[in-house]
Amino acid sequence: MSAFAPTRRALLTGAAVATAGLALRPALTVAAPAPSRPAPGTELIRLFSNENRYGPCEGAQRAMLEALRLSSRYASLDAVHALRRLIAEQEGVSPEHVLLTAGSLEALTSIAAEYGAGGGGVVCAEITFPALPNYAARLGAKVQRVPMDGHMAHDLEAMEARVGSGTKLVSVCNPNNPTGTVVDPARLRAFCEAVSSRATVLVDEVYLHYLEPAPGQSMVDLVRAGRNVIIVRSFSKIYGMAGMRVGYAIAQPDVVKRLSELKMALPNPISLAAAQASLQDTQFVGRMRKLNTEARKLTSKALDDVGMKHIAGHGNFLWIPLKPDQLDLPSRFIPHGFALTTIPKDPIPADVAALRLTIGTVEEMRAFATALRSVLKA
Repeated sequence: MSAFAPTRRALLTGAAVATAGLALRPALTVAAPAPSRPAPGTELIRLFSNENRYGPCEGAQRAMLEALRLSSRYASLDAVHALRRLIAEQEGVSPEHVLLTAGSLEALTSIAAEYGAGGGGVVCAEITFPALPNYAARLGAKVQRVPMDGHMAHDLEAMEARVGSGTKLVSVCNPNNPTGTVVDPARLRAFCEAVSSRATVLVDEVYLHYLEPAPGQSMVDLVRAGRNVIIVRSFSKIYGMAGMRVGYAIAQPDVVKRLSELKMALPNPISLAAAQASLQDTQFVGRMRKLNTEARKLTSKALDDVGMKHIAGHGNFLWIPLKPDQLDLPSRFIPHGFALTTIPKDPIPADVAALRLTIGTVEEMRAFATALRSVLKA
């Protein structure tokens, strides 16, 4: 197995599934400097879990505050339908094509249950977000993990070759978590068109908003065309709402209906209001993308300066292999005010030997770059 390859423990170590509490602020100026590093004994700056350190847009914050009065109630059907309609309108599908979920995790586990339970075949990349393949395997699925190509991206040809008569689902995460690599849109579209006649194709687009928009980048048009494709998205990442747990799937209406019967969580009125406000802010995603790109570039330069190899990712994180004497890096960053893993006092296991570093704000990553040089010199 590649030295980059994470086990489920690896992503848990890097905190792929941890959720943060959300601090509501009366206003947000995304270009403002980040708060100074915390004093000893206070919260460390979290550079894990791929959260948006800037938080949600101002409109979402206002919507949450206004919706607090509804916190004693279950979400109304009107609120659920309103968000589904807005997503459908923006994606060019009908509301019946949209399934709201508790983050993308509920969408992924529901899909795993629908297609993997009882021995269904699931094909995925060897190094990818483990929630779906691991959950499917626990339900009896026959999971085939395909090695990455030479650029640590999905090897689409090898994945297609694994699709057989028993294959029910083929999963592609693009951009991929944790490597941050992307697949050429034309190649991915051709792959989806070829494979979707033999098995359902899932395209996890949770990090897609971090890419500069380009025609045909999303595979959602294949759903519009009636293909056997499922798209998964989330408000947890670029929209800064990880703690609010809102995601969605876009698929054919009959697929949405089946998946809805597997959902376990209920939407809450505060999250629905925030998600709707987020979609209505047409400038926020672009600002976040620009800031993330700036922070990622300066972080990459800092890593290059100290000779640390990393994959040129396209999300809000970088995948970094570690040498044996660097497995305790998380603990060495604690005095500098940073948490690089969920339990930074614990060393990264030797069989993992890699770190998925979340990109924080521009100011935070400048401070991280300074700390990185200090830590490695020491």
